[in-house]
Amino acid sequence: MGHAPKLSQHERGQIDAPSTRSREVILNFLRHQEKYGTKKSSGRPSDLNGREKRTILHTASNSTTSIVGIRRTCGTDASESTVWTKLNKCPNNVIFGDGKKFSLVGPNGWHSYWSDLSRE
Repeated sequence: MGHAPKLSQHERGQIDAPSTRSREVILNFLRHQEKYGTKKSSGRPSDLNGREKRTILHTASNSTTSIVGIRRTCGTDASESTVWTKLNKCPNNVIFGDGKKFSLVGPNGWHSYWSDLSRE
C-alpha cells in the first residue's frame, strides 16, 4: 500500500495560518482531547449556593428576625456563623443593632419619639 503525498510548504502554511496558538498548544490538545477544558476545582466549596445567599439577604433586609430565625425561614443547613458571615459581607443591605433612632423633635407636636430604621 502506498503512502499519501506529503504536504507542500504552501499547504502547511494554509493549515497554520488560521491558528493563533502555538504548535505546542495544538499538539497537546490533539494528544489529550478528553481532558481538554476540564480543571480540578480549587478551594473549598461553599456551604451556600447562589439562591440561598440571595434568600438570606432578602430575608434579613425585609424583617427584623435573628440569625436563627433567618436560617429557619430560608431552610438552609448552613451554620449560624456562615449566615452571619454572609450578612457581614453585605453591610449595606442589613441594619445591625437594634436599628432604632431617638428624635427629640417629633411630628405632630410630640416632644420625642422612637423610629425603626428598618421600616423607613
